[in-house]
Amino acid sequence: MRINGKQFSKPTYLIDTPGDVGAAVEDIARSRRIGVDTEGNSLHAFAEQVCMVQVSNTRANYIFDPIRLDDLSQLAQVFSNPRVEKIFHGADYDVGLLKRDFGFVFKTLFDTMLAAQYLNKEKIGMADLVEECYEIKLEKKYTKCDWASRPLSIDKIVYLCQDTQYLIGLREWLYKQLAEKNLLDEAKTDFAHLETRTPIEPSYKNQTMWDIKGVKGLDIDKIPAAYELYKWRKHQAKRRNVPPFKVMNNKTIITIANEQPGNKAELLDIKGITPNVWRRYGKFLLRAVAKGKSRKAGWTPPKPKEKMNGRRSIHWNDQELADALKKWRHDRAEKLEIHPLAVLPGHTLIEISRKKPRTVQELQQIEWLGGARIRKYADEIIEVVKEHL
Repeated sequence: MRINGKQFSKPTYLIDTPGDVGAAVEDIARSRRIGVDTEGNSLHAFAEQVCMVQVSNTRANYIFDPIRLDDLSQLAQVFSNPRVEKIFHGADYDVGLLKRDFGFVFKTLFDTMLAAQYLNKEKIGMADLVEECYEIKLEKKYTKCDWASRPLSIDKIVYLCQDTQYLIGLREWLYKQLAEKNLLDEAKTDFAHLETRTPIEPSYKNQTMWDIKGVKGLDIDKIPAAYELYKWRKHQAKRRNVPPFKVMNNKTIITIANEQPGNKAELLDIKGITPNVWRRYGKFLLRAVAKGKSRKAGWTPPKPKEKMNGRRSIHWNDQELADALKKWRHDRAEKLEIHPLAVLPGHTLIEISRKKPRTVQELQQIEWLGGARIRKYADEIIEVVKEHL
């Protein structure tokens, strides 16, 4: 369905019926480059999901509505086609969401946020780049809205278009600057690495008590109460399909666990526990505290395995070399007036710290380092490694 209005600089289509998907994908598939963005509802739902998928080419804006469409699989042929460049702003997040919810595979990406970061721009937000490049101020009032709600107003549709319709132009603008800084090869390597991004974990489904800010600062005898409060809150959030913080915020959970109230008066003395909260949840909160206090002394819930989203973390035995590489990276970037991650991305720094290559041949085995970085920095990296063996 075409959306008409003077607010739109090019033809704009809301794709919310199965019959419209094929024609939209056919036009998109003929593109050399497309801008892509997503909107979700993680601030409004426990079971978060991608609620909008926006795609722009030079001819039109297309807004796909996954809430009303049962099947977006036709877009897979576009996202996996290496001849169509997909331009994102913050590809790591959007690609992770699209892989999680739809199982898409991606080939040939360009990330305007990563490009701007590598160029060491002071501001790398989408609105900041559009203002710098186009001298246009974008309206951002819908950033935190619930994108699962329907119907969509014209203002919201305009908002959905504004990010993707500028991406192709931003890509050209940033590409030239990357070329001027001799960073194209590094950027292309890291854009290709984004294709391997693992699906993002749901924000709340796999959250544990140990993810609550402040819980690690509690005394060990307060941990069981925190665990019971965490379980209660997660159950409530899942039942109501709201984020846990909309049931009760972390600070209040930690305060209750720390003070361990035993009756109504003590609970009402805690900041954040209003008479309305007492009426709604008071007995459950006191029961959770009591259950926690009844657990065996010294008991704590098991800590989960480290969440890495497919990324390695630095082992303590490699920390000294990693710190030395970070210092070298910072100093090198400062001289070149580029961002440190353009010199050496975090994932390759970790691999170098772990494998400790002593020769160029060994350095070439570091995945996703790229030929340009080996040509520019191999001798310096190997020197740092040898100094910290």
